[in-house]
Amino acid sequence: MCNIRMYNDMANEVYLLDTKKGGKYFVGKKLGRAGDSYKILDISRDGTYGKKHEYGSVNHMQAMAVAPVDKKGKVDKSQITIAYAGTNPTDITDLKTDAVYVAGIDRTITKYGHVESSTNSLNQFETALGYADYIQKKFPEAKISVTGHSLGGSLALTVGGKRKLHTVAFNGPIPQKQLTAKERKYIVDNPTMFSNYLNVSDPIGNYNNSYGLAPLKGDFQHYYGKNSFVKMLEKHGVDPSKLGFMDVVGNFLAESLGAVGNLGKEMPLAWLGANALKHHSIESWFDENGRFNYQDEYVPITKAQKRFEKTVVQTDKQLAKRLGAIKTFGKEMASGNGGRIKLDTLTAWALKDAIKAHGQAGITVIKETKKKAERELEDNWNATLNAARRIGTELSEAEILEALREAKADKESLYTRPVEKLDRKLEALKDIQRKLDTYDKTLGERIKKRAADDQELAQRFGL
Repeated sequence: MCNIRMYNDMANEVYLLDTKKGGKYFVGKKLGRAGDSYKILDISRDGTYGKKHEYGSVNHMQAMAVAPVDKKGKVDKSQITIAYAGTNPTDITDLKTDAVYVAGIDRTITKYGHVESSTNSLNQFETALGYADYIQKKFPEAKISVTGHSLGGSLALTVGGKRKLHTVAFNGPIPQKQLTAKERKYIVDNPTMFSNYLNVSDPIGNYNNSYGLAPLKGDFQHYYGKNSFVKMLEKHGVDPSKLGFMDVVGNFLAESLGAVGNLGKEMPLAWLGANALKHHSIESWFDENGRFNYQDEYVPITKAQKRFEKTVVQTDKQLAKRLGAIKTFGKEMASGNGGRIKLDTLTAWALKDAIKAHGQAGITVIKETKKKAERELEDNWNATLNAARRIGTELSEAEILEALREAKADKESLYTRPVEKLDRKLEALKDIQRKLDTYDKTLGERIKKRAADDQELAQRFGL
């Protein structure tokens, strides 16, 4: 699995597939930077793909499938990322795709049903999904992830939501109608699989995210770029992620006007446009040396989620490494049932460990989330009690507690019963933990029995 800088590089590099920008990349070309390079395995240029460009439609969608390259130059095809390009502002087809399929503006504003050149053609979202299916079939053993910036981020989120793929988007507006209610819920419920990196002052990328009547709101949205306006809100106890879309636009305008200073008679619209693109730009995330630009400007996710993400990434890397070693070692083994049994045994052990690690990480984050909820409930009750004490200065403690009880704002209502409800919901978690432990122990014992006849093989893979 790639790091965020590699995803950012891919989301940036894919723009240059566009024939309107030179179209200079080709299959086999190595991209990226020292230590984080990758190779292009396949390309969809202008919306078509396949050996003879027999799939897709000419709708100006640009995408490439790439795989990481290690320090020795070996391409790891077990991990493939599909990068989708964002809007080319000089391309009317891209702009109409934004208007119709992202913003959801009535398509009657266009001259025809689809924003492409033919009423029978596929739109970019349909082609993006078809290309992901094509890559999955072409590389059936690979773990697929998707990425993209701006419109490319919208395409990646849609493909990821529909195919349940690991997704990393940058400044990606949520498409208005491309995801079903079930797919939206899956994205929100799986914030470790989906990430949308957003600048709080970006009025473009924040469209349809956690603002106003957004179709999606959740921990998968990672907000950066806190300026003085947002810091002032935080100082007064206002959560930046709860801002409305117009707050973001107003913040952007205030920041812009403040920077311009004395405007005179005319509004510098060109300057405002340039400032908007600065906040929306894919290049804004990392500097030329590969350093993340918002080190101290992160609206943080929970520590529990961070630990879960780290565990999942490490587990997936370990699993890919072990399966790769098993595949290589399999070529050295003699054919026959004995060899097949040993290979199956090694594969089973690797999968067993990965399943246990994923399951345990999930249980841990649920438990920690429950503890956090308990603390928040307790803080809420204490804040309510203290506020009542300040207001009812002439009342005794018993009278204050009685008044809160009558108003259903007592400790029983605000803390005790909600915590008991959380405990009941988590009862099932204890059974899941027992089953996970039993599964791991039982399967481990059976695998060891099958591997017992070859201790050298077992030691090679840490059995």
